[in-house]
Amino acid sequence: MRTMKKAREASPVAHKIAKDIFTIPNLISVTGAALAIHGSEKIDTAEGLTECAVGRLADVLDGKVARMTGQTSNTGAALDATTDKIVMAKILYEMYKKGLAPKHVLGIVALLNSINAGVTGITNLRSDKKAETRPTKSGKLAMAGETVTLISYIAAHVAEQDKNPKLAKLLRKLGAGAFAASLPLAVHATRIYIERAINGNAEKENPEEPRQITDVNRTLGSMAMLGRLSGRS
Repeated sequence: MRTMKKAREASPVAHKIAKDIFTIPNLISVTGAALAIHGSEKIDTAEGLTECAVGRLADVLDGKVARMTGQTSNTGAALDATTDKIVMAKILYEMYKKGLAPKHVLGIVALLNSINAGVTGITNLRSDKKAETRPTKSGKLAMAGETVTLISYIAAHVAEQDKNPKLAKLLRKLGAGAFAASLPLAVHATRIYIERAINGNAEKENPEEPRQITDVNRTLGSMAMLGRLSGRS
């Protein structure tokens, strides 16, 4: 009897967990991550570049879909952040291995993302306020800028392979510019995440809000178009 009673008590909890996990936004997150990881294996080709671009675009769409369908949850936010870091690590590794971008760019992006992952994990363990572990506006915009940076350098390599040096030069300049623009945002976000881990205080900058996604959508939308254009070159 006690076992049956405990099972009934646990049932609502299990149902809530399952409800938070098996959602359309989470499916988009996982599918986008899988596509980007698969594309990274052949990241120095037009096909791989396109897969990575579409996969990263899905990372923006999942949050928008979550709000439209009323399926926002801490589980979804944690899954989104985790897949972000896994995909970024895989892309950075493949780019380093294939020599597709300046080492200092890859090193700085890798360092900041590693710090963010570590301190966010500490905050998760120390705080019961899940909003404190959600990405900030500067963090989301920095991630978008870093993605544009990496995609631009990859596209430059593809353009070179297609014997289009002018386009390759332009794309490298775009990559360098996107990196320079995203770096202050990335450093600012990392500082906030470190303060969360140390103080356990809510950040000075509000967590991600629906209206803040618009800028990221536009940036990653342009990035996906860039991937398609480079494939046609």
